[in-house]
Amino acid sequence: MPTFQVIITRDVTESTVIEVDADTMVQAEEAAFEKLVASDDTEWRLDDGSWNKGDAYVTAVDPIDEA
Repeated sequence: MPTFQVIITRDVTESTVIEVDADTMVQAEEAAFEKLVASDDTEWRLDDGSWNKGDAYVTAVDPIDEA
């Protein structure tokens, strides 16, 4: 009987918090993205409940050997 490697994936979300000074919400969003792009050490955290809320789906099935 052939053996297969099956990759099963779940989509999850992560978040980070960036504090900025701005006059408007739009300016705050822009400043936060600028700060994110300029950072090389941003800490991301898995969102609460994210790991078990997404439906699992197959992303690849590859034969390992054929019997």
